[in-house]
Amino acid sequence: MDCRFPTVCVLLILVLFAAFGGCTTAPAPQSATAPVSVTSVTPEKTVPAGTDTTSHAAGTTPALSIAAQLTAVKTDNIIWREAFRMFSNMKSTEYVHPPYTVDEPAGIYKFDCLGFIDHVLMNADPAGYKVIGKGVNPSIESYAGYFNKLDTKTPDAGGWTRVAHPVDLKPGDVCLWLTPSTLDTGHMWIIAGEPKVNPKRNDEVLVRIFDASIAHSDDSRTGSAYKNGLGSGILGMMVDGESNPVGLYWDGGVSTVAGEKGTTIVCGRLNR
Repeated sequence: MDCRFPTVCVLLILVLFAAFGGCTTAPAPQSATAPVSVTSVTPEKTVPAGTDTTSHAAGTTPALSIAAQLTAVKTDNIIWREAFRMFSNMKSTEYVHPPYTVDEPAGIYKFDCLGFIDHVLMNADPAGYKVIGKGVNPSIESYAGYFNKLDTKTPDAGGWTRVAHPVDLKPGDVCLWLTPSTLDTGHMWIIAGEPKVNPKRNDEVLVRIFDASIAHSDDSRTGSAYKNGLGSGILGMMVDGESNPVGLYWDGGVSTVAGEKGTTIVCGRLNR
């Protein structure tokens, strides 16, 4: 640059340096490690730390993740352990009617509520599974008939008892509702946590469950890539003045109207 006035040129150079300083500086190197995140026990969705994507039922602790709630459960019940194993192993799931697809190494579980219970019992209690189905694949009606005949205190030959009151449920108990006049209308689930009476509505017992369905409240399927199939959420069991089950709140602690009234709601427990 031809500069006839050296002082002015020096000042001009300093101004240009100040204005563009750092423009050619290479960006700070990016870490090859992904940002820290918290992944739920279901592997479908990774949720950044501090993000809450679920609705929470009354009586539950929002700060406690679903994975933490399940990990904190203390039980040796073999049905709960098998349901939790499948839930933890899951990579892909879908709610489908037969034929089912279960690929354990790949973590693929495609079945309906009945198929889920069947697969859990086939692994956890194969002898009981055969008895309940009388040698064939049991229907929901088969489970209902078997559970209804059980005593509430003395186990049968297979170790099963009936649980009369939702407030007495324990992890691993198997529950169902069934419309008596319709063999293919109903639902089944496995108790995943300890029951709690809804502090805002004492006719509702809140319980975390495992099932194959659409989401409940505080549910692993909420915000997941898989909107239905195997998951865990909060179901509300409506009870009468004597603590007997008389209906369900599908989104436990959130639903304003109880459904499944006038149906058979019964639960069984394997005591070993």
